[in-house]
Amino acid sequence: MDGLHEDLNRVKDKPLLPVLESNGTNDVRASKESWINHLKRNQSIIVDLMHGLYKSTLQCPDCLKISVTFEPYMNITLPIPEIRVINK
Repeated sequence: MDGLHEDLNRVKDKPLLPVLESNGTNDVRASKESWINHLKRNQSIIVDLMHGLYKSTLQCPDCLKISVTFEPYMNITLPIPEIRVINK
């Protein structure tokens, strides 16, 4: 899917953009800004149908600083639970 997106991407000159941190801003505002930045580099039918953002929160164990970013994804890996069949 990623290769198909690249072939269909309408953005030819991709600007270099920093990863935006929330820095205490409203999550809705921070996610909108992150999505706008994502669209500056990625515009295809694949993005329209299959891309999204997830919120990533990390805390430094030394200084306890919390970093909140919104990162793009195209797919999510989900575990499939094991189903046990009992023969009667």
